Amino acid sequence: MGRRSLAAERRQQVLEAASRCLARNGLAGTTLEKIAEESGLSRSHVRHYVGNRDDLLLALVDWVQERDDRAFAAAVEEAPPEQRLAVAMDHLFGAWFLGAGDEGAVILELVKAGRSDETLREAIMSGYRLMLGAIDSGLAAEFPDSTPAVRRGTAYGLLCLALGNALISDLDRPLGSNGLIRVAGEALVAQLGAVTSNGATAPRS
Repeated sequence: MGRRSLAAERRQQVLEAASRCLARNGLAGTTLEKIAEESGLSRSHVRHYVGNRDDLLLALVDWVQERDDRAFAAAVEEAPPEQRLAVAMDHLFGAWFLGAGDEGAVILELVKAGRSDETLREAIMSGYRLMLGAIDSGLAAEFPDSTPAVRRGTAYGLLCLALGNALISDLDRPLGSNGLIRVAGEALVAQLGAVTSNGATAPRS
């Protein structure tokens, strides 16, 4: 097998350093100079392999999504249809979604930057839409008679529960890991099942 290119290795090195800087210093305190120092490369090398600060933030979003959002969607879609919802629930409400270390802080800083940067915001939202679609796929396989609107609302609720739990876990890991959020998620899915059985229609906002 061929050796990974030096450019790919250096880009990975810069992104890992940028992630550590974001978690430790926040968005305002993360400069190309600090990333260069953290990575052990020169500032010119950081710019060469990743670009300017805006390019770097977009690259970080893509890097996080590759490991998280796309990995989640692939795990759900590759599972047999009858197992897709279970796989989605295990990922959303298990150790995988909670992550480890400072990843939650990095994502928060990227979201914060996305509030004022439309390109970055769209990149972040594309990852969330990908996850939402995967959850919807699991719900559709489990509840084929459900209406798309109600199913989509349930998928959105499950994703919001998981995201909120991840934020809580950053502050108090035992609280975020106590299993109560899984109970809430299962109750939401049960509600979809009840709505589907009763033939009810989706509420309009």
